[in-house]
Formats: sequence, structure tokens, C-alpha cells
Amino acid sequence: PNGATLTLVRDSQSKTTAMSVCVNVGASSDPRALSGLAHFCEHMCFLGSEAYPGENTYKKYLSAHGGKSNAATSMSYTTYKFDVLAEHCEQAVDIFAGFF
Repeated sequence: PNGATLTLVRDSQSKTTAMSVCVNVGASSDPRALSGLAHFCEHMCFLGSEAYPGENTYKKYLSAHGGKSNAATSMSYTTYKFDVLAEHCEQAVDIFAGFF
């Protein structure tokens, strides 16, 4: 219903789980008066959500469970990604999904 495309790759032998979301908004979407808005929003996602309001909950959870994250804003897209030890992926996905 929201136009999102999901690609799932499963490897039962892997010790980690990874996820990425690419949003169709980048620096070229910034209004002239608000240059840098897309990049600013990229960083704001990591500060918390309604379900996980603590600042940096996401980064702290990943770090405590063998994971890491990154994000990048290009001219056309903003990409968010993470990996974490597979046995801890359910909560990591729940936190991550709250950004969107």
C-alpha cells in the first residue's frame, strides 16, 4: 500500500542479520531556503521514536549486540542500514522500523 519494495535474502548459516531502507528523497529534494534538510532528517531518525524515545536507543542496542549502522544522503536518495547478531535482530528491526 505504501509503494515500498522489499527484497529478502536469507542465509541460515549467517551469524548476522542486515537490513537497509532506501528512501526516494535526497539533497535535490531540499527546498532552496532549507539546504541540508534531507541530511538533517537522516540524523534526526537516530534520536528516538514514539516507541523507543530514548536518545540513541538504536545505536546503543546495536553496539551491545554486535552490530553497527550507517546512513547516507545522496542527491536523489537517503539510505539507512544496519547489521546485528542474528539472535538479536527482532528488536533491532522493530527499532529501525519506527524511523519510517
